[in-house]
Amino acid sequence: MNATLRTALGWVAAVLLNVGVFLVVAGLILPRTGGDAPVLGVGAALCVVGVVAGAGWLAGRPPR
Repeated sequence: MNATLRTALGWVAAVLLNVGVFLVVAGLILPRTGGDAPVLGVGAALCVVGVVAGAGWLAGRPPR
């Protein structure tokens, strides 16, 4: 994996994890509304996608 792709994947993983954690906390604090997708579920899904992207980022590291 080239350095540019690896850097971009790392940033995407970090953003997804941060937004996901924010949405999970917001879903726990804010009262529920009658929307289609609950905030807590969307936040948890973003965290899972961020962890998968982070695993890809770690797997792309060059061996030492």
